[in-house]
Amino acid sequence: MNLYIVTGTTKGLGKALAEGIGASSENELIALSRAPEQPIPAGTQLEVDLASAQAVEEVFDRIEQRIRGKRFAKAVLINNAGVVSPVGPIERADAAELERNLFVNLVAPMLIMRRFLRATEGIALLRRIINISSGAGRKPIAGWAAYCAAKAGLDMASRAVALDFEASHKPVEIVSLAPGVIDTPMQGVVRSATAADFPDIERFKQMKADGTLRPAAEVAADILRLEAAGKLKGEPVADLRQLLS
Repeated sequence: MNLYIVTGTTKGLGKALAEGIGASSENELIALSRAPEQPIPAGTQLEVDLASAQAVEEVFDRIEQRIRGKRFAKAVLINNAGVVSPVGPIERADAAELERNLFVNLVAPMLIMRRFLRATEGIALLRRIINISSGAGRKPIAGWAAYCAAKAGLDMASRAVALDFEASHKPVEIVSLAPGVIDTPMQGVVRSATAADFPDIERFKQMKADGTLRPAAEVAADILRLEAAGKLKGEPVADLRQLLS
C-alpha cells in the first residue's frame, strides 16, 4: 500500500492528481482542501485552511491518528495548493492578501513537509516530497511579486531539505517541480487582471486562445507516471517539460 497526501485538491491540478491517485486500489489518499470533509476514492478529504499554522497542525494531528500503526511501501507528499493573488504592483497590494499568498505558497508547504517527515518516519520504505513550483519562481513576472517570491522560496527550501537528507543518508526524495502552464482556474484569475496591474496579460490571454495551456488531467498523469517510475529524483529543482523531452 502507498500513502499519498495531496494539498489543494478542490480544483485544477490538485483535483486531477487526487483523481489519478484515487483510481488505484493500491493507494491510500489523504486530500487536503478547502472543501468539506468527505470520503473520496481510495481515502478521505480533510478540510483545512492552509493560511493558518494552527489549522495545518490540527489537520496533521488527525493524519497521524489515521496512519498510526500502518506500514507503507512509499509515502508521497504533493504540496500543490497555491494562490496567485494579489496581482499588481506591490504598492497597491492588500497587506492581508500578501500575507496569505506567502503563507499558502511557502510557509504552509514548509510546515507540511515538517509534519509529513515526522509522521512517516519509520512507517514507509521510501518517502517522496513533490513541491509544485512554477517558472515564476525562476523568472520574475511584473505584478506577481508575492507569487514569484514564494515559489523562489519553495525552490530554495526544497534544495535545503534535500541537503539535510543527503547528509543524514535517509531515503527521502524531494523535488520542487515547475509543471508548465496549465489550464486551471488560477489562469482565469490572472486573465481577469487589468493591463495596469499585469502588463503581460495579453500573452496569457493569447495562450488560452491558442489552446497552448495544457489540461490539468494531462499534467497530473505525467507527474504521477514519472513519480511511479522514480524519475523525479535527482536535482531538487526541476521542470516537468524538460523531464518529458
